[in-house]
Amino acid sequence: ILGHDVVRQRFGEAMRDNRLHHAWLLYGVKGIGKSKVADELRALFLCESPDLVNYQACGQCHHCAMLFAGSHPDFQRVELLWNTKTKKFNRDINIEQTRDALAFMSMSGLKSKRRVLLIDDANLMNNQAANALLKGLEEPTEGSLLLIVCHDLTRLPATIRSRCMLQACAPLDAAHMKAVLVNQELDERLHELAIGLGQGSPGRVVALQEPAHAKALLEWQGIVTDLANSDIGKMQQWLDKHVKSIPHDLIAHMVVMAAQKLAIEIGSWEKSNAVYLASVAVASWPKEVIRHTLRPVPALLAYILQLRNALKIRV
Repeated sequence: ILGHDVVRQRFGEAMRDNRLHHAWLLYGVKGIGKSKVADELRALFLCESPDLVNYQACGQCHHCAMLFAGSHPDFQRVELLWNTKTKKFNRDINIEQTRDALAFMSMSGLKSKRRVLLIDDANLMNNQAANALLKGLEEPTEGSLLLIVCHDLTRLPATIRSRCMLQACAPLDAAHMKAVLVNQELDERLHELAIGLGQGSPGRVVALQEPAHAKALLEWQGIVTDLANSDIGKMQQWLDKHVKSIPHDLIAHMVVMAAQKLAIEIGSWEKSNAVYLASVAVASWPKEVIRHTLRPVPALLAYILQLRNALKIRV
């Protein structure tokens, strides 16, 4: 795991000094490895011989072996459940899951005096589930640790945030991003594109692992590079073909990246402001499509036309 040494150090020092808060909330953009960091922290907490100098579990004791095998009785994970009827993951984490988790936390550890609950994608808890979680935060069981992983901090109630140790997880820098891409064996010719699109989040560009998606995104990059003069007809053809298969945030961000390169040469405040506002509209397109059930292709083309007009403002 790269780029999160500060998080492990802060947690390890708190363990070493016997001042570990009972609830840690790890937050940051999606796809930067927060869940994996949380897995390391729960292993460090449950390990019989933790290394509190390098802040890592020993990897050799019985507890580490049980965690590795996925059979540790004092660890439970809460996450979106797979719905066998719809063949999709549920939309949210429900109250039944939270109640089961709180019941787990209220019991004494079976193999030690410690017990860990990890809630992944906590921003997807519905209101009932989030309200139920408050009880566990207000009345923690001795020896229990709650790890909460959240991609959007604003989706969690303030009452939950205020009872947790908030720990920001930063996006990876370019060097760490490149190291991850090499480890994932992504075609080196795609590294520059992946680093630009990923914005420090390897998970954001996982679509590039699929050759057909990578080829499509490279084609899209070529179409929008000269955004002020690009062919709208080609844009529509590409979108009609790929908008259902390529992640919308990658499509939008590539347009914004092209606009940013052109905006560097803009000298006037009026034009710069118009380009900025139009770029924000393009960036918001993925959420707007969902929020207002818009037809994705016409909606994005309309935003792109606004951006093109902004780039052509004469001063």
